[in-house]
Amino acid sequence: MSLILRPTPHRLRTLMLLVSLCLLPGTALYAWQFGIVVWLQAFWCVLLALGFEAAVLRLRGSDVRAGLGNLSWLVLGLILARALPLLVPLWMIALASFAAVVLCKYGSGGLGRNRLNPAMVGLGIIALGFYQLLYPAPSNLAPWTFTLDAKEVLLQQLQLAPRLSLDAFAGATQLALGELSPTTPNLSGVGYIAGGLLLGILKVIRIEIPLAMLATAAVLCLAAGHSPQESLYSLSLGGFLFTAFFIATDPVTSPDTPAGRILFGVIIGALTELIREFGLYADGLCFAVLAANLLVPQIDQLVLNIQRAWNSERPGLRLQGA
Repeated sequence: MSLILRPTPHRLRTLMLLVSLCLLPGTALYAWQFGIVVWLQAFWCVLLALGFEAAVLRLRGSDVRAGLGNLSWLVLGLILARALPLLVPLWMIALASFAAVVLCKYGSGGLGRNRLNPAMVGLGIIALGFYQLLYPAPSNLAPWTFTLDAKEVLLQQLQLAPRLSLDAFAGATQLALGELSPTTPNLSGVGYIAGGLLLGILKVIRIEIPLAMLATAAVLCLAAGHSPQESLYSLSLGGFLFTAFFIATDPVTSPDTPAGRILFGVIIGALTELIREFGLYADGLCFAVLAANLLVPQIDQLVLNIQRAWNSERPGLRLQGA
């Protein structure tokens, strides 16, 4: 997560540590539901984010200790670990981490200058380039990853064991009329909501973005013919709640204006729902977020133009009323 206000190093470190702590409840519940693979994937992502960050800082001739002290690599590693599909091989984790840290974050000039969300760039490369190599996402009803122990997970990540043969291929979030079964909750979503609301109360994130995302996706799901219960349950599928509170709210890659942030959330929610209903991918969050990231300058400019036009008309309206 990047910070647009460029706070002091001490405050930046405090904010990054706070975000990391608020991520932990959702991550712990995610691991409780889907197994130790969650913690091992988080370990690799954080380790690789740290390694690539240190390498880039050294190559740039920067103070490595000071650069690592802001803990931005820790937040990025934790977010990327949750964003990536479960049980991806280590080389994919390394590729996604390289894309997020080196290509996106430092390729844009460093912390606070990236236009695209780094974690979504890493996920997008994996989703577009290697979709056919990914395991099916474990569903709440069939969390097949929970049965894997640490040794089995490591052998799969290092590709030292044959690929698992799964009997059922359950898409994570593909919506179909009458096929949603709102019986098993997404426990991690509760943790991410709690952590996100705490960050919102502390003014670390902009709460209007996740609220606009949730409202838009639910309304469009209803419009597509799903029941109210199914529409609400669809918000817990995949990484929607995690993305709404911890990715879309990145202050550098989201609009600066309050109205712009609402429109930004509406765009992500609408694109995600359209991809879920009609797209080829089970979930479309990374593509929705990246598309909205690219539109941020236009969104802010549109809002400012509307505000200027409105303010220029108000004196005339008052004069007519007089």
